[in-house]
Amino acid sequence: MNPTASQQIIGTGCAGVATLLFLLRLQPFLWEWARKEASNDQWVTPALTILVPLWLLLMVALLCVTAGGGSDWIRLGRPMLYALTVAAALALAAVSFVFIALYIRPGFTPRGLYSPVLYLVTLSTVLVVVGSLNPKLAAAVPTQWLHRPWAWFTAFSLVVCVAVGGYWIATNGVRGVVGFAHRISNLGPASAEQLAEIAKLDPENDFESLLWRANGDAGSEVREAATARLRSHPQFLERLSSELETGHVEPALSFLRDAELSSAEQARFARPALKALQRWVDRIPASNYTTGSHLKDLKRWGTEMFRILPEKFAGTGVDFTEVIADFEFRLEQ
Repeated sequence: MNPTASQQIIGTGCAGVATLLFLLRLQPFLWEWARKEASNDQWVTPALTILVPLWLLLMVALLCVTAGGGSDWIRLGRPMLYALTVAAALALAAVSFVFIALYIRPGFTPRGLYSPVLYLVTLSTVLVVVGSLNPKLAAAVPTQWLHRPWAWFTAFSLVVCVAVGGYWIATNGVRGVVGFAHRISNLGPASAEQLAEIAKLDPENDFESLLWRANGDAGSEVREAATARLRSHPQFLERLSSELETGHVEPALSFLRDAELSSAEQARFARPALKALQRWVDRIPASNYTTGSHLKDLKRWGTEMFRILPEKFAGTGVDFTEVIADFEFRLEQ
């Protein structure tokens, strides 16, 4: 491998900046969330704002390795090698995201199982890049032993991501893909126009509109502004409870899914949330009265709600077992 000076500088520089992002941004983020009880997915947006630039930098670094001939042993044309490099970087980024999720919400398993993988995936990629682009450094500190296990792990990650991604697309359909793309596109700062629009909304007359803007599909600034506007309502607890019991179910339940609730709010909303879920389940049509794609959408949305809400209201004494069983029974018909 004979990388050019520009490939060495760009690739090594990107790997160095990615290492700094990992150590100075991602590690403090993980330590912060390790001290919290993550009962919802509010960690996702800040995690992606760190992970996306980190792996874009490593993608550029890996492309420099490919351009310098570091992947020629695969015996594919150079355009295919570039495409494979991009896919490999995306697969490793997806693996990193999964292990961040496991670290933040470990369940009954210790976090120590997941943090070593995050270190290995990122730092081994950095070592492969630096060793490949700097032969003199590699001669002093050999890294050739790392290339083969890194390549095998990357190939395995790519195959798993393709299989899981294909299954997810088949299960969630076009609407699921559009919703995911919409969430990713709203990771950045909110525009002044969106925030100004929220400031004009009246919590009394535009309560439902604010609920839609406060769910997880909105950007973090928009969600926080809409949530603050909702809580400015003098009868916020009563109004949201009424919305759950008699109003539009989806935005109210989505708000509960994504919001940080105080102990008082958990106690107040637990039973209305149960009633809202039951109302939603009662409206699920029989399979011969709707399309397969609609049932998939309902299953996806309901599964997400029943994964999060019973856990969020676990300490309130409200039992969601019966409505969960009803949900599962209706989708089996």
